[in-house]
Amino acid sequence: MKTMHAWEAIQHSVDYIEENIQTEMTIDELAKVSYLSVFYFQKLFSRLVGKTVKEYIKARRVANAKSELKTSNKRIADIAMDFGFNSHEVFTKNFKEIYGITPETYRKNEVVLTDFLKPELSIDYTLVDEGVPLLVNDLVLEIYQQKIEVSEYYTGVSKQIDASEMNKVGVNTLVELWDQFQQERVTIENLLPEGLVLDYFTMDALPGKVQYFVGGQSTKEGFKHFTQCIIEPGNYYVCSYEAEDFDYLVSDGLYKANTYFFETWLPKHGIGMEDMAPFLIQKYLNVTDDPKIEIWIRPVNQPGTTHE
Repeated sequence: MKTMHAWEAIQHSVDYIEENIQTEMTIDELAKVSYLSVFYFQKLFSRLVGKTVKEYIKARRVANAKSELKTSNKRIADIAMDFGFNSHEVFTKNFKEIYGITPETYRKNEVVLTDFLKPELSIDYTLVDEGVPLLVNDLVLEIYQQKIEVSEYYTGVSKQIDASEMNKVGVNTLVELWDQFQQERVTIENLLPEGLVLDYFTMDALPGKVQYFVGGQSTKEGFKHFTQCIIEPGNYYVCSYEAEDFDYLVSDGLYKANTYFFETWLPKHGIGMEDMAPFLIQKYLNVTDDPKIEIWIRPVNQPGTTHE
């Protein structure tokens, strides 16, 4: 039997599922791909992926079928059959269970849906030093410390959201605030022409609520109808990640970078949530050539970030 780490064995099956997403697969077949017994395969898969094998295959089939709804003119029944669903009705039931809306509604409307993504398990078990890039498929990650010497100002729009919206599979309501900012940015007179754009999450006074801000780099002066975010001087931990494709960067890349930063790298360096100021910043450095995003957090007991 081939010797490998448990995560490597399960990654073999995850990759195999994605490569054969439109064909029937059995538990026995996937266990063999992973070089595991059926018992240990199912046990390890659920533990490392967070879903049973059947739940995961269904979620990934629905996610792959979802893209066909917008990129092809095929009948929904035909798309359903292509991805292993016995009927239009069965596909609709599963689609609605995952996303909360029907395939018909998704096809007819401009709705952004967040998927349960194909995991890259190596990212949970690889620890790199500060300033050492980590390559995960088409994503390059790097973590380092950055000091801000003078305050940075951003002006934009904000709203209160449920904390669950940050990692929710289904309709992505966060994109609505991005759309609002893009529509109104021409009226925000103090934005810097070549300034960065960021989004910012901070805990709200109400339990389970988060304040979400989207804005552009600006001058210090504020405007009555807009929110201003101030990033104050201090030391920050930064997780930068880049890829060739921006859409990939803000979907798969965003999920993988956040998972690695907050669930692997920071805890392994003894930094827990209680050691961080209660906010998260994401700076969008590039959105066209060589797209790149940075995630910023600040250790406690440092100057921080405020809203006005």
